[in-house]
Amino acid sequence: MLHTAAEACRGADLLIHGLPTIWGTHIAEGLGIPAVRANLQPLTPTREFPSALLPFRFSLSGIGNWLSHWAVTQATWLSWRSEINHARHADFGLAPAQLLDPTLKADSHQPLTLNAFSEIVVPRPRDWNAKQLVTGYWRLASPDWTPPQALQKFLDTSPNPIAIGFGSPGTQGYLSMLEEALHLANAQAVLTLPIKWHGEIKSKNIFPIEYIPHDWLYKRVKVAIHHGGAGTTSASLHAGIPTITMPLAIDQFFWGERIQKLGIGLSIPQRKLNAENLAQAINETLNNKEMSTKAKVISNALNKEDGIKSAVTQIRKLL
Repeated sequence: MLHTAAEACRGADLLIHGLPTIWGTHIAEGLGIPAVRANLQPLTPTREFPSALLPFRFSLSGIGNWLSHWAVTQATWLSWRSEINHARHADFGLAPAQLLDPTLKADSHQPLTLNAFSEIVVPRPRDWNAKQLVTGYWRLASPDWTPPQALQKFLDTSPNPIAIGFGSPGTQGYLSMLEEALHLANAQAVLTLPIKWHGEIKSKNIFPIEYIPHDWLYKRVKVAIHHGGAGTTSASLHAGIPTITMPLAIDQFFWGERIQKLGIGLSIPQRKLNAENLAQAINETLNNKEMSTKAKVISNALNKEDGIKSAVTQIRKLL
């Protein structure tokens, strides 16, 4: 991967890289071009909250929070350092990288970081330096999508339509629990899941579909239930409806926490998920007028931002 990435980047004027491609700064160094980090979640160390990649969300207070970011970043870097140093030598003739992750170096040597979320959702930490920019969410225009007639009828005739999707982790093993929860809550769900599992659904309260644009669906339901990934959370925030997150790993716990702190939804870790507590959460989000009002207010504010325009402006400055 490192070798082919290096080859693909030759001839570029600028390298933009995200969370999984921690070798981006090294390729940019080898090519002698500027690098920009593009993060969907806040990864730069701060004293204000613990690492967004940790499953626990209690504060470690001040220096403890900062160290949690430092430790996660450094542990990830050290696990790949030998491979990256091999690529630095083989592809670019560079000296080995130091023991410290490049993003943790002194301010003057850090790459510009574009954080693709809104300060409405994650206020910019006061201890971040000038190279940490919060642009707002990066969103494409809503796709031109025509629903199947059966789906439109399901939504039109459902008293309490909601949307459920577990994202890339999938829903295998959860179907019977979802059916019971929807029965208890008297709710009807459009459920996104692979077609191979559609035949296992027995409840009339579920409409299964393999693919559906979040922007289209979330505007037509009362509650969004999902795993809490960065992009899916952005979609439900922009739609202005309450959200229930079911985090499983990485940054999903962080976004579930943000939803709860904003007062626009709830979060149930998948390890604690059962029919009773999911039904209770559905009932609470369906019937909580204050939660719905707050969700609409935040949606209106988010939809006035243009994160892509802001990011492009910063990138042009480098070029």
